[in-house]
Amino acid sequence: MLATPTAEVVRQRPWRVGLAVVVVALLFAFSGVLRELLTLWTTKADYSHGLLIVPFVVYLLVTRRELFPARIAWPDPWSLPLFAGSAAVYFVAERTNVAKEWLQAFALVLAAAGVAVMFCGGWRSLKWAWPAFVFFPLAFPLPDRVGALVTFKLQSFAVKWGNYGFQTLGLPSYAEGNVIVLPHPDGETRLGVAQACSGLSMLLAFVTLSAAIAFLYKSRPAVDRAILFASAFPISLLCNMLRIVATGLVYYAGWTRLGDFVVHDLAGWLMMPLALLFLWLELKVMDWVTEPVVRLSTNELLGLGGRESRRTQRTSSGGAGAFNPLKPLASGGPGSGPNPLRPEPRSDAGSPS
Repeated sequence: MLATPTAEVVRQRPWRVGLAVVVVALLFAFSGVLRELLTLWTTKADYSHGLLIVPFVVYLLVTRRELFPARIAWPDPWSLPLFAGSAAVYFVAERTNVAKEWLQAFALVLAAAGVAVMFCGGWRSLKWAWPAFVFFPLAFPLPDRVGALVTFKLQSFAVKWGNYGFQTLGLPSYAEGNVIVLPHPDGETRLGVAQACSGLSMLLAFVTLSAAIAFLYKSRPAVDRAILFASAFPISLLCNMLRIVATGLVYYAGWTRLGDFVVHDLAGWLMMPLALLFLWLELKVMDWVTEPVVRLSTNELLGLGGRESRRTQRTSSGGAGAFNPLKPLASGGPGSGPNPLRPEPRSDAGSPS
């Protein structure tokens, strides 16, 4: 097959009809999966961030359009293994009922990759579309066993470190299972850390947000961006612990109505702004420790402005940079002049014999 310029291909009726037929067929085949995902995003708070994933994926594809292949030869037969793999994963998950929801959603991702390979320039199209296939699974439901295990671990962590938080403040607290007990002269305050307070919702949403920020924050090296993404886990755990401590202090003070109707829910809403504040402080520390390779404006970071960026000038050892007193200056070059570590020849010195 001969590759044709993309601008010509997308205007061809056969390409448009073929793409529409395949997309409609996949929407019909995965209609159950899409319906379950939409129900999950709209009914479960732990996965409500999924409603933001789809527009963010579209945004990524639009802003990376310069990476779209310039020439297309279609239909590319290498898409067939992806479609076959998608069908295999879907039916194996249906038959075995092991991690069914996650695997069938992953089969949808494989099928979408097959569409990109078939109609958008083969494997080169994945250089353009791969971020979409990485971010979309962040909105998938965790398998039941994995979700139960993660929730249990987060719940135990919240109880343990919440108890440490109270003890750090001087309160004689102790833990009984998933309950933190705060004794006081009038009795005791029992703060139960339920599964809803485990912080799973905060963890999933903030990890997704941190991944998006790390991907878009192109002014940092890859190592810094990896650290930024990895820090989402401890930051989310810290914010959940602070939420538990703040709520417990309100109940300990005897403000039961405030704790029931305001503080518990309000603290949950304030976790994300607090986490973003910690993330902003981390970025500031990174700016103090290392200097960005590329400085981007806000519009440029969001893909809305031009591509004019101010690069930090890092002069090489052979370039004309700042004055170095330990290196003799070349005569006639930029900044040439007297070298304080090399005495100038005396004017009264005679010529050698």
